[in-house]
Amino acid sequence: MKKLLKLAFAPAIVLLMASCSATGGPDADTQTASFEHFTPKHSLKEVHDIIMQAGEEAGWRMTEFKDNEIIAEKVSNGSTEAVTIQFSKDYFHITPENGDLEDAIEEKLDD
Repeated sequence: MKKLLKLAFAPAIVLLMASCSATGGPDADTQTASFEHFTPKHSLKEVHDIIMQAGEEAGWRMTEFKDNEIIAEKVSNGSTEAVTIQFSKDYFHITPENGDLEDAIEEKLDD
């Protein structure tokens, strides 16, 4: 009976272990900006508007994606660069990382 129980649970344990290892964190090659925290002095709508304005002024085409996400695209030297910006009242996160856009947004948020 013990052998039967072991045989019944062994495949389940193997599948569980395999699925846990397959859902690990992001690859080391994936470049993402760390969360940039700031003092919440704006509403979510104001943060959205500031990010949109900062991106547009920096030459990015800004497209609303979700309530808290914006897709930014910029064409330079014939190639298009695209990033996703996630935000809340006290942080924003750019994936993949883009220092120029990050600086433009931070500067606008500090004003």
